[in-house]
Amino acid sequence: MTLAVAVLATTAATAASPPESALAAPSTAPSTAPSWGPCPEAEPGADAQCADIKVPLSWSAPRGRTITLHVSRLPALDRKHRIGAMLFNPGGPGGEGGALIAAAGREVMAPSLQNRFDIIGFDPRGVGRSTAVKCGGPALSAKVPVFPDSPAQLAAVRRQSAAYGAACVKNSEPGLVANVDTVSAARDMDAIRVALGEKKISYLGLSYGTYLGQTFARLYPHRVNTMVLDGAMDHAVSPSDFLYEEASAVSVVFGRFASWCSATASCALHGQNVTKVWDDLLARAARKPIPAPNAQHGATTVNDDTIRMVLPNLLLISSSSLVPATWPTLGDAIARARAGDASLLANSSSVDQTQDAYAAIGCQSFPPQLRGYADAAARLRKARALSPHTGGASEAWLITDLCASWPLPASDPWAPQKITGTPPILVTSTRYDPSTPLVWAQGLHREIAGSGLLVAEVAGHTAFLNSACARTEQANYLITGKLPTTATCGA
Repeated sequence: MTLAVAVLATTAATAASPPESALAAPSTAPSTAPSWGPCPEAEPGADAQCADIKVPLSWSAPRGRTITLHVSRLPALDRKHRIGAMLFNPGGPGGEGGALIAAAGREVMAPSLQNRFDIIGFDPRGVGRSTAVKCGGPALSAKVPVFPDSPAQLAAVRRQSAAYGAACVKNSEPGLVANVDTVSAARDMDAIRVALGEKKISYLGLSYGTYLGQTFARLYPHRVNTMVLDGAMDHAVSPSDFLYEEASAVSVVFGRFASWCSATASCALHGQNVTKVWDDLLARAARKPIPAPNAQHGATTVNDDTIRMVLPNLLLISSSSLVPATWPTLGDAIARARAGDASLLANSSSVDQTQDAYAAIGCQSFPPQLRGYADAAARLRKARALSPHTGGASEAWLITDLCASWPLPASDPWAPQKITGTPPILVTSTRYDPSTPLVWAQGLHREIAGSGLLVAEVAGHTAFLNSACARTEQANYLITGKLPTTATCGA
């Protein structure tokens, strides 16, 4: 889920809940068109345009308090053949699509899309330059076990979750954390559509952005022109299957990384048994944490839990012509830690990092629904059995920890989306995705009548970031509305 955000943010830097009764309510949009101006994220002279629009804090009270959405626009280069607006969400939850499109949209989007669409980035509610969730401090503390092995340890996890959630509520604008759910964000998308003066929109969503897109399609099926859902979240799975399927996927992709690293001269562990090196490193860190003298987030040592939670971030890009690959970084980080400096692992782990919007939004839509320690222990046992070398490491377990005792109820818990009445939607995935497993894309494809499924025969999170072939197929579909004639694609 987080991947697309972190990787595309790097590219940008280098490049420059409502009650059920409210679901049928029409969107409310700004009374005037956006006032476009220069983007703070873009280089001087860039053609990116930015604006802020107002939307209701709560869509169940559309005339009540408002919050701000930050929106960016890259105007279509071929105005004569312009199709309309294409909204983009890079994932997360918490991805700053507004900043990304402003700073790097011309680099990451296919030229054909830039010709035919106004490409629209936006920071969803709670994120970035929009009215943002603010928490403070790390979401997962290095002092609290990530994978609890006793009732006392789970109690510590719950206390950390409750304290972090309380800090988010306290430090954010009143009522914001209770209203950063995905349904509200989808309503915001429709408000953006109205503000742009478009009857319909096209959409490209990565990772968590697929769930946001699904929700928009469910609420507003006749306002969809074309839609790509890449690296699909399947909201129909249970929280336990969410963990098992993702932990298994991380394990499979780690095995592919280990084979690649051993066979590839540019990998720091070339010629070695990478899986054994990894297992030995974890055992060593469990006995005595490894120093991390140059870590950027305050950590001075790294234990085995912290090391495992590197994998959801550094298994994401096997190779790509669009963004830097993360597999070489993982190999280098393991080699450095074995030599006594785990700083790179500390910087890449989900432990000791802020997770403000990620936690606040994620806990609304993907609650772990733990029933006590026996339930947590049973889930971990099965996850570890499915991932013997990676030990259940996954974003699914990150969400389990973050939301174990979140102080607000989930307004959008697990359930099928039941999407009908849209034009054909294209679901895409890689064959070996460690963050949103292929099985989720297959499930979502079955749930959306008339949809297409394209699988890129590569490893990594999202076809968009890992397959030039898939990016071409996605662009062709977004422009023509015709689903690909092939079911698979290469690199």
